[in-house]
Amino acid sequence: MKQLYNKTATFNFSVLLLFLLFSICGNAQTTTTQERVFIKIEIKGMACPYCAFGMEKELKKVAGVDNVEIELKEGLAYISTPVSQKPTKESLEKIIVDGGFTVGKIEFSDKPFKRTETKKKE
Repeated sequence: MKQLYNKTATFNFSVLLLFLLFSICGNAQTTTTQERVFIKIEIKGMACPYCAFGMEKELKKVAGVDNVEIELKEGLAYISTPVSQKPTKESLEKIIVDGGFTVGKIEFSDKPFKRTETKKKE
């Protein structure tokens, strides 16, 4: 009788553990891709890597931004933030202008933007 109880308890514990593991994994997956706003900013006047680096540093100061990607040749910056920390268009414009650049188009999306493909030298 004791063996049967131990096997049942072990089985129940295993099922509970698997349930918790899957619920944690599923929850982690939805919070990383869901509830984020993706922002594409056209920045006119960036001419060198130093300009891009300075702009990257300033954009990382925006609340919720953990990743900034700058495409220097295209004059574009890509950032994302949690929806709850979505910056205003005006606040982004101020950062760009204070950095000495001209603001172009600013786009907000609930999906990541497609990037331009760079041509490889052969």
